[in-house]
Amino acid sequence: MSWLLENWFGSKESLEQVREDIHENLHTELYLGVSGIEDPEQSANRLPSKELFVSLHGPWDALEEQEAELLRYIHDELPPVVRDEVGIFPFYTQVTQDGYLVLTYIRNATENSVLLDTLPLTLITPEGEVVASKNFEMMTFGPIGDESSRPCEFLFRWNEFSNLPEKETPLTLGYRKPEKKSGESLFAGGEIEMDEIEYYRQQLAANPVEEGKVDLKALGLKEAENGSIKVVVLFRNGLDKRLEFTEVPIIINDQNGDTVARVSYTLENMKVDPKDYRIIAFQIPATSILKEGVSIEDCTVFIPKATQQKKEPTVFDATKPKGFLQ
Repeated sequence: MSWLLENWFGSKESLEQVREDIHENLHTELYLGVSGIEDPEQSANRLPSKELFVSLHGPWDALEEQEAELLRYIHDELPPVVRDEVGIFPFYTQVTQDGYLVLTYIRNATENSVLLDTLPLTLITPEGEVVASKNFEMMTFGPIGDESSRPCEFLFRWNEFSNLPEKETPLTLGYRKPEKKSGESLFAGGEIEMDEIEYYRQQLAANPVEEGKVDLKALGLKEAENGSIKVVVLFRNGLDKRLEFTEVPIIINDQNGDTVARVSYTLENMKVDPKDYRIIAFQIPATSILKEGVSIEDCTVFIPKATQQKKEPTVFDATKPKGFLQ
């Protein structure tokens, strides 16, 4: 990562010149709409950037102190963030051999830790043409603490472009807000293949959301890459109000009742609209699997309990799937 930082404002002779260059490179912040308010970018209820804690995780925690201080300085120069929102603020772009790189801060101005699932982002020309679209999986990025900010890079590879612009064309980052069909939320989280999505849609069409019932159910489990296990969980909200699910404990047992895996995921700010549902895939890493040599087809997955904000009544199911597609 430091090879990028070496080129950032390094030739400037004073912090004031650096500050001017920072503001010249800033883009418009994108908001994910977690607050539920319309047009959050127009809100005047904002939190100064300096009041957010800058957290350097992953490849960013290996930076030299001077480079880390530069990242904190850039962050402090950002405009205030909308309260109770999660924003993505691009602050630097670069054309690389692999693709178009956008460096951002993901700023969490809510009072809860936030775990993102998938971010559908685009690159847009000054004329408004979308030249690249990509869904970035964010589960491995980990949680973003309350009132904190984390740097994050998004790389659009050249073979992912629908139309290659001229090298000098400035591109801006866009957020494709998920489009909903009637009564249906976006399938989110880990990778769910198209044939699996179609299968689940058919199953849900035959079993619609029940009035007054909140349902958290494991739909299936499947062997995934690197010895991990993928578990698909259905969240259904039959109430007249929006719900926030905060915890998803998952237990997998074999046919003898022995525990194969026991994990718990924190999903604060994961909301389901009234009379609606969401489906999220969770990937249990191989390091969390307690028993080896077990056939997934002989296993049962349970959701023993979960936490819901405002303590609404809950009903939890378990299922014993034999693969995803029957």
